Order: sequence, then structure tokens, then C-alpha cells
Amino acid sequence: MRDDDLMFPGSCDLDHHGCGVCSDAGIPARVLEVQGDDALCEDASGNRARIAVELVTPVQPGDMLLVHGGVAIWRAERLSVKAEADPIEVRR
Repeated sequence: MRDDDLMFPGSCDLDHHGCGVCSDAGIPARVLEVQGDDALCEDASGNRARIAVELVTPVQPGDMLLVHGGVAIWRAERLSVKAEADPIEVRR
């Protein structure tokens, strides 16, 4: 999965002063650093927040998460080296 598939213009972000209508939406965010059961994450708008990650471990910097209410509820699967080198081969 490409980052562009998770980060799209106009999506919700980690800014708690954002849209009230979207408050129940999951927010895509990239892990910047991990400290125990929390991770510093950044959304597409550049907002950063500490997110609870114990539901989606193991987590490492660079991972993409879906965040709801300050908790990571999904982690994008990492592509294998082969998939990154030849994404067309993976689709066959």
C-alpha cells in the first residue's frame, strides 16, 4: 500500500480543533518515534500527537496507522522487499 492511498487532501487530521462532523473518523498517521505503548505520530497536515499503539504492536518508525480517539486501531502491513522492488509482480 502506498502512502498516497492513506493520505489524501481534505481528510481529517490529528488537530483536535478540526471538524466536528469527522470526529468519529479514523485518521491516517505516520509513526515518527515509539516510546513503550505510545508513539509520536504525524498526520498529512503535519499535526503531531502521542498515540496509544498497544492494539497494533509491533510498531516502528515509518509505519502508517489508522487513529481514532488517540488510539491506533489499525496498522498498514509492511511490504516485503520484493513487493517494493516489483509491485506488479505482487499483483499477479
